[in-house]
Amino acid sequence: MRDVGTQNGGPSTKYSSQACDKRKMITNVNSKTPAIELRGVMKNKSARSELHRKYRQKCALESRNRRIARRQEDERAIAAGQCLAPRLVPKTIENQRIKDDADMEDPDDEIGNEDADDEFASHFNHAKAPRVMITTGRKPSGEMFYFLENLFTVIPNMYYYARRAYHVQEIIRLAISRGFTDLLVFNENRKFSKGAKVNGMLHVHLPEGPTCLYRLSSLVLSKKIRNHGRATRHYPELILNNFSTRLGHRIARMFASVFPQNPDFKGRRVVTIHNQRDYIFFRHHRYIFEVRKRQKTPRALLTASDPNGARRMGSANYNYKDTQGSGKPERESMAQKNISAEREISTDVGKCGGAYVMDGRGTHQNLSEMPVHARLQELGPRFTLKLISLQKGTFDSRRGEYEYHSGSDGNKFSRRKFVL
Repeated sequence: MRDVGTQNGGPSTKYSSQACDKRKMITNVNSKTPAIELRGVMKNKSARSELHRKYRQKCALESRNRRIARRQEDERAIAAGQCLAPRLVPKTIENQRIKDDADMEDPDDEIGNEDADDEFASHFNHAKAPRVMITTGRKPSGEMFYFLENLFTVIPNMYYYARRAYHVQEIIRLAISRGFTDLLVFNENRKFSKGAKVNGMLHVHLPEGPTCLYRLSSLVLSKKIRNHGRATRHYPELILNNFSTRLGHRIARMFASVFPQNPDFKGRRVVTIHNQRDYIFFRHHRYIFEVRKRQKTPRALLTASDPNGARRMGSANYNYKDTQGSGKPERESMAQKNISAEREISTDVGKCGGAYVMDGRGTHQNLSEMPVHARLQELGPRFTLKLISLQKGTFDSRRGEYEYHSGSDGNKFSRRKFVL
């Protein structure tokens, strides 16, 4: 039989301890204990939700009070001419990164001499222009050719060769004999039907290597990018960002060897290869710097400069004219004329000598003082790369010597260690 009470008729020790714990949790609403711990103690869901709501409300009130106090301290410091208190920087994986000997503070000073003798020195010395051969795996799908069509608009001097049944080493010998500087081999999964996806890239620098193997993911073709543009044949600019280790510097130079070193700035094309947490993001954009043709005059500035400006901007102020002697006035809105004249700015630089433009009020404005805005238009494609291995020399799956392999970096159990 279950023990329902003690000899004195009171509750048992087991149930009395649970009741004490429940009362203790309920009374300590102002404590910082998360309400999720109440699931095993408080069985009533509505009461538990109400307690959790009070806890969240208390946390929000405390955060608001801290913001108000910090703003008041900043105002007092500014009034007294003192320095502001340092802001609290949130902890992220990037700023908590564990640095080792591979990280570089200034790559130009540390490995400047090494770059002069590496495999990419001839490219950066303009001794040889890049010439890229591209091929696929055996039996490529239609999705692969759509991707290659987009890639031909990004990388200049690229030539496609069908894979057929040739091995990679045979293709490398053919590429060296024909004067190619790089070989790109794109692979896809084994689904040769509608579900085929590009999932890998092999990059071989010729004729001496090295060889990089990447996992390719998150591929989006140009036609699926909203408001995408069409690329021109101008040589693009190249941006390599956040490669801060020796291995990352080597990978960045290998990417740079694919693109020519004389970008055509008239095309305003830019290729961005950005590294973040050892994931390499590839983007392709067109940029433009422009002076906006329309400027909106704030109502407060118009009223301050002209006391009658607000009266002219009112929609009830009209100019009545009797032009035909019929007694019916012609009504025209002065507000619309004033606003349109003040907002329109003529950008015909040729008429103004290239230094000034004339607005609707007959005054000249200096172009250097007008706001210049930058806009980006993505051209595509976009995808993400993950480095799997870096091999010395050209591709050799049996006897190759690896400089890096993802399984031997020791970063499997630490999210704060990066190799690039």
